[in-house]
Amino acid sequence: MFFKKKRVFDTELISLHIPKTAGTSFRHMLKEVYGDDQVVRFDINEKGIARLNQQIYEETKLPSVKVIHGHFSFTDITSMAYDQQSVKMITWLRNPVSRVISNYFYLEQRLKDLLDEEKNQLNILSKMQRSLMEYARAEVNRNRQSKFLRGADMDAFDFIGIQEDFDRDIIALAGALGWSDLPPVLHHNKTKSERHKLSSDILEEIRDLNKDDVQWYHNVLKMRGKNIEDYA
Repeated sequence: MFFKKKRVFDTELISLHIPKTAGTSFRHMLKEVYGDDQVVRFDINEKGIARLNQQIYEETKLPSVKVIHGHFSFTDITSMAYDQQSVKMITWLRNPVSRVISNYFYLEQRLKDLLDEEKNQLNILSKMQRSLMEYARAEVNRNRQSKFLRGADMDAFDFIGIQEDFDRDIIALAGALGWSDLPPVLHHNKTKSERHKLSSDILEEIRDLNKDDVQWYHNVLKMRGKNIEDYA
């Protein structure tokens, strides 16, 4: 979804990165296209604390670079000073069940790597380990895509990519944005899928816990003439 806009603002592109939707891979591609110094990581957490390239950012305006990419809600980013008529807004979605599962196992692996229990002779993980379903049922982990998108509808974005179609969608996006060359598609922070090991009851419960995300995902696929069943 693209609209022709006359650019009158330093920033050309705002990329809203929902966790585990190929955002890290996309950020690296953006740096290849726009230059490392013109793409910043900008995050706003649940408490409203902003970080620019992981450093506290206390300005009320967005940084003056071509591309702003990071974890922030649509409401948070649009409340800051930027020209909505001149900046393209994009995001990526993923099958909600797969996204929850991927996020859980990614965090589990990160924790293992940070603790390095065997090397440090620790026994923390076995004491504090949460199961996938304990993680999935926690309110903070439910409908995370919808929480990032709260306050927006599909027309608020110039492009909504589908993570499962990343390689194909990136070509369409590159053409729409006028990229002269398509950088190589490299997948970062890719978590090994564990979905095939899970029962249908678990998959169905995760789906039910994320009904708002499922609706967003369904609507975008429907707009493209596709069915959600093909992306299970």
